[in-house]
Amino acid sequence: MATYRADSDLEFLAECENQDLGMLFSILTTDPKDGQKRHTQSLIGSKGHKQHGENYRAYWRDIAAELQTYGGNSINNLFRGGKGVTYCEILMDVCSKVKANINKQDSVSRIENALLMKILEKSLANMKQDELEKLAQELGEENTSVITASKIVVLLQAKIASNPYLWSSIITLLLQRLGFNIGQLVLTTTGTFVAPRILPFISVLAGPIGFTLSGLWLASDIAGPAYRVTVPACLYVAALRQKYNSINANFQLAFKSNYI
Repeated sequence: MATYRADSDLEFLAECENQDLGMLFSILTTDPKDGQKRHTQSLIGSKGHKQHGENYRAYWRDIAAELQTYGGNSINNLFRGGKGVTYCEILMDVCSKVKANINKQDSVSRIENALLMKILEKSLANMKQDELEKLAQELGEENTSVITASKIVVLLQAKIASNPYLWSSIITLLLQRLGFNIGQLVLTTTGTFVAPRILPFISVLAGPIGFTLSGLWLASDIAGPAYRVTVPACLYVAALRQKYNSINANFQLAFKSNYI
């Protein structure tokens, strides 16, 4: 069984809801292609899982430790005393795999954003011009005749920066394209994050056009069992971080409103 390595970038998992941690548990332990348990996982046989089952918060460190071990090969993990590598190391390795442009000095949140943007860029590259124009229209772009995949990524980045719901919605769709049975409500907190102008765009992504998302990326970029776990796991952790940060921001705002 893996041993948790103290990791400030994963400590927030202790505050996540059971349903959220349950999805991360599933990503780490179950192959979405056939629903079978991953041969390399040790989480299901862990003491925490046997004692607490679906009360994932009770053993969030075991779940985090499982992710950490996927970031280092099994031989190196033995020399680390059963410990894997930090989340930031895993994230940067995934970014390197998909050729995302990152600055190692940036915060984990910025690196996660770079990962998502690169994956979107690769996914949108498969879309036909009329599909790109439709997406651009939903994003509020008036001049769609010269739209490109790169321009849409820029538009998306601006929308995502101001709306965590859009971030989680896109990641939800990407994970669904990977075969994971993930519900949108798992990644959202309250209806306050659902801006009306965003809903048409989400419906476009969820429809026929959205099926283009992640196709080429899946076919050509993910090779090896470790990346088939670490790529979706990093995307999901990124979405959870957005949810956690949004909850905290709203709580602090409410607190100030009541006491100022």
